[in-house]
Amino acid sequence: MKRKSIVLLSFLLVSTLVLSACSALSDAAELTEYDFGTDKVPSVNAVIGAERKVTGVSTGTSNGTQYKEYTYETASMQEDLGTYLNYLMEAGWIPVNDFNTNDGVGEAQLAIESLDAGKVLAVTVAFEASSYTVRVQKGDGTLTRN
Repeated sequence: MKRKSIVLLSFLLVSTLVLSACSALSDAAELTEYDFGTDKVPSVNAVIGAERKVTGVSTGTSNGTQYKEYTYETASMQEDLGTYLNYLMEAGWIPVNDFNTNDGVGEAQLAIESLDAGKVLAVTVAFEASSYTVRVQKGDGTLTRN
């Protein structure tokens, strides 16, 4: 009897975790912005005007910097990222590195001052032919323009 209870509880726990993960991916696909309290970053789907499949979501802190990470699957990586990155740059985001989405594989990074004094927001997009991962980070710092 005790063994059956443990098996049943294990099954319920695994089922709950699977349903939570599916719900998180579904919610992420419908995001219009990535929320960092006072700072809001427009989401990929909101900017490109189409819903891309979200295949991964994670949040956390790395080296004292908060981050949110979303992985998208797409058949039009170059078009998606061209639209998204140009939108951010037109909104005042500063490119931190040289990037070319036509290379098919690479990474683009843009940054902007946070609304919170002494903080910076960074968007890093790691891309390959059929997917890309958008990592939004908020941490201590300032931006200096050359």
